Amino acid sequence: SPFYTYGSDQVSLFKRIVQVKYGFPQNIVNDLAQDLITRLIVRRQANRFGCLARGDMDIRDHPWFAVIDTDKLLNKRIPAPWVPRIKDALDTSHFDSYKHVENEPAGDRHHLSSLKQELFRDF
Repeated sequence: SPFYTYGSDQVSLFKRIVQVKYGFPQNIVNDLAQDLITRLIVRRQANRFGCLARGDMDIRDHPWFAVIDTDKLLNKRIPAPWVPRIKDALDTSHFDSYKHVENEPAGDRHHLSSLKQELFRDF
């Protein structure tokens, strides 16, 4: 994320997002990518790429996407650069493990109050 800074916590990250404070690592993100990202993360929606008069065409026509044939992409005619090998429909081996969260003692988890639980009764 362009908003992440090494060593920052989640609250700091959220503040940087809301305040639209970001940066790019040097020599990693090229100028075209930086330009596209900068136009996409504009705070005011009316000025944001994709929300202007040309809508998504502004994004599609951006030079960073010049190497992509959008017609082929939209019609699913571009082969995937990597297709994961999966054992079955429930195989999650390509996702991060959250066993450490699942195995937390119940006392460490935050529970909703009765009032808040009631809000979700029919959900």
